[in-house]
Amino acid sequence: MQYNPGWNSSSVNLLHVQAAGPRDSLHYVWSSIGAPAVLLVATQSPSSALRVNWSQLLSASPAGAVWIDPPDSVVYSTAVVFTKLFEFSEAKPLEKLFYPSYDLAEFSWDSLNHTLNRTALTAELRGVPATDPGGSFSNGSLEFRVTAYEAGGRAGCLPSLLHTADSSQLEFVLAGVAPRGNRSRFVLEVATVEEAGAVRRLRSQRSIDDEYTPTIFE
Repeated sequence: MQYNPGWNSSSVNLLHVQAAGPRDSLHYVWSSIGAPAVLLVATQSPSSALRVNWSQLLSASPAGAVWIDPPDSVVYSTAVVFTKLFEFSEAKPLEKLFYPSYDLAEFSWDSLNHTLNRTALTAELRGVPATDPGGSFSNGSLEFRVTAYEAGGRAGCLPSLLHTADSSQLEFVLAGVAPRGNRSRFVLEVATVEEAGAVRRLRSQRSIDDEYTPTIFE
């Protein structure tokens, strides 16, 4: 795990996780610069490296500030952006009341350096709204918990998700936030970014059953 590689300040957050194999690499780049996001890049080189032009990244025109070297080793890239947190309550059956959403790009994020554990390969990105007139986050926070792995197995916490040596697991935690309704529910909005023409396919290899997670079935 690398925190802000090439930058000696903790005023912003960029976390780089690399899984290197004999002939290829996976790069995960987590950041809270703007809305929280993760960039995934697959390369055909075990020695491919992340490069960051920090002055450009923190400027008003950050496009192209993050890249993988050598560029021709990249075979696939995609990004996931966590844009908004919605809160709604069900006032009546089949009727939902939505409250003003939280824009995650307007959150204030703690330094990842405070929670980064290079031994356990974990980090927590914790944030609150920069302005919170209703006080919903006065005793709470929103967290993204990132875990990387060096070997295959199952996560220690429920639902004991299966992982490989090149996996990164993300937990979304909303803790201590005061709801604005009696029966509030929360929804996290996610946007994906890919090159034009890219086709995404999900393939199920194993299911979660009661051997590892009682009461959860597929």
